[in-house]
Amino acid sequence: MLLVNMKKHYLLSTILIILLISFNARSQEATNEGFKPYGKPILKIFTNFHSSITKGLDNSGFEIKRAYFGYQYNLSKNFEIALKLDIGSPNDASEYSLLRRFAYFKNAYVKYKWDKLSTQFGIIDVFQFAIQEKYWAHRYISKSFMDEYRFGPKADLGWNITYSFADFISADFGFYNGEGYTKLQADNAFKGGLGISVFPLNGLIVRVYGDMIKKGVYRKSISGFVGYKYKNKFIGGVEYNYQFNFNYEDGQDKYGYSVYGSYYLFKKWQLFARFDQVYSNILQLDDQPWDLERDGSAITAGVEFSPIRQVKIALNYQDWVPYAKNINNEAYIFLNFEYKM
Repeated sequence: MLLVNMKKHYLLSTILIILLISFNARSQEATNEGFKPYGKPILKIFTNFHSSITKGLDNSGFEIKRAYFGYQYNLSKNFEIALKLDIGSPNDASEYSLLRRFAYFKNAYVKYKWDKLSTQFGIIDVFQFAIQEKYWAHRYISKSFMDEYRFGPKADLGWNITYSFADFISADFGFYNGEGYTKLQADNAFKGGLGISVFPLNGLIVRVYGDMIKKGVYRKSISGFVGYKYKNKFIGGVEYNYQFNFNYEDGQDKYGYSVYGSYYLFKKWQLFARFDQVYSNILQLDDQPWDLERDGSAITAGVEFSPIRQVKIALNYQDWVPYAKNINNEAYIFLNFEYKM
């Protein structure tokens, strides 16, 4: 019944948005007179060299983790379309997954922006992931917490809308297929997400978010986030995430937090660090967490050099410490690169 109501609200909201866009598009025709449409290519590549420094773990080599190619085009002052391909490894558990590469549409959307309202439709980034990734600020080194530990897909087929009620508060709502951008089949299951962002001080954001989808059981996520940016000197954040019925398994929850920050020593040099902890709950009649072999803490710390805006180079230390006593930790030295246009 809840999903039926969500579908009805989604249909009604979509109709209202279409009517609003149509009305405003007519009123803005005069404003757009003289506007010259323009576009720009999208190119971003993540690559690295890494070497294990853990005794008994022989793992080193070069990798191309991700390559994004696409084009963004502004049709008018209010309309934008974009198409972006993601070429990378699938998110499966196979030990051979890094040896294969697949191409997916990461983004394929139309965006409309007018005054305090912004809306997108198509294969779009989930707004919650985009916010956390922005303040982590080192996606080319590792994913943000919810993305890294599979609390949901970063991009999905669907629709979202953001509205700024005032300078200090905004809200966003998304309605998605729930499968992610690599699996676009329809199965009558939809994910709805709602977030509220408050900006009490200049550079400070306080945010709460929740989403829900049903596939046999309700999988629900809640998240709290605080981010801060101080001029061109510091950017960082703290987030806590909890997901009920992880992977649609009744009673199996995952939760944890992430703390990260970047400090600019000079214009082209910065120090950065991050600490994650991820847990699973203990089920009835059990004495250990149900996903103990994947529970643990992660440390990332290093220095970044950006000789030009389009290039980033980071020398960093990464360490994964599992909570299971029979699994050894994994420590690496990484040299990461990002190239973009």
